[in-house]
Amino acid sequence: MKKMIYIPIASLIMMLAINSCKKDPVIDGGLSVAKVNMSTYDFLKSNNKNMFDTTLLIIDKAGMKDIINGPGTFFVPDDYSIANYLSSKQTEIRKIDERNNFTLDTLFKYYSAQMLKDSMGIYFFPTKLSRDELSATGALYQTSTPNIKLMISLEENADDYQVGGVISTKPKYIYLTKIRGEKDLVNSNGTASDPSGNPQKLDIKVLCQTTGIITNNGIVHVLSNQHIWTFKQ
Repeated sequence: MKKMIYIPIASLIMMLAINSCKKDPVIDGGLSVAKVNMSTYDFLKSNNKNMFDTTLLIIDKAGMKDIINGPGTFFVPDDYSIANYLSSKQTEIRKIDERNNFTLDTLFKYYSAQMLKDSMGIYFFPTKLSRDELSATGALYQTSTPNIKLMISLEENADDYQVGGVISTKPKYIYLTKIRGEKDLVNSNGTASDPSGNPQKLDIKVLCQTTGIITNNGIVHVLSNQHIWTFKQ
């Protein structure tokens, strides 16, 4: 797992404003006003920074609007996450032919609605998971995609973030993790290793950049811009 440093901010509005200008993630430990008076789908659609346009296109193609508007928790991969996936797929197929392209149209051409539903469904949990429900050690939760469980945890930042001694408490962030093989071991130096010793089985751990948005039907946590949709490596 890659170690990264994130600077917490206090409000969703500031996070969205900065996020619209660059790809680097800006992390928020929570919202000053968490409740929004709309459904999860409408909340994503109402974002005036266009962070979720592509995400919503996939949700629509997959016929998942009713699912994400059901009771539960949605760890939202934003448009950057989808773009990262398309870029990764294009790099992959250009090893065969450098003229190949993999765009959103390519995705919709070759991926059935069920495939899109299974891929996006790994981010929706039919359980409401607020920060208060989570622990530092993490736990596996069933997603809306059958037989797929992901680990969710609430962990302190490994780097003690302080400003002139004013902030003395380490911020806690929500992580969504895909376990590959067995759960990684955390070494004394803070690095992670798979119990099998195989570096190809390192877990894929994703930080949430904004957490605790309470919609009329559920809870929304937004994943880091650097995440690759479907946890593709």
